[in-house]
Amino acid sequence: MATTDLAHELARTLKESDQFKHFLKSKEKVMSDANNHKMVREFQLKQWEIREAQMLEQEISEEKQQELERLYSLVSISPTAREYLEAEFEVSCMVNDIQKIIGEAIQDALPIGFEEMNS
Repeated sequence: MATTDLAHELARTLKESDQFKHFLKSKEKVMSDANNHKMVREFQLKQWEIREAQMLEQEISEEKQQELERLYSLVSISPTAREYLEAEFEVSCMVNDIQKIIGEAIQDALPIGFEEMNS
């Protein structure tokens, strides 16, 4: 079987997985409710902003951290929003596991000079 055929089979398997189906249902529920949608969106945007600052090794203000905690508290008390975030996390873990497996399989294909970075 060709490599691209296997990749397409993997994509189909992911789409048909219980985790992905649950994620899509949870997402649909969040998207159908304006309040949940807004709350999840604000939480994820703030989360992204803080992650980006961390990757750039920037100082994260106490206000930003408190705002993220406040948004997390709101998301946590909404069963619909919480279910969506948990389902999103499950799918993300599944994709990360697959990326790790593929990355380990092709680590010898790293360009010259990048070997030390992978150690």
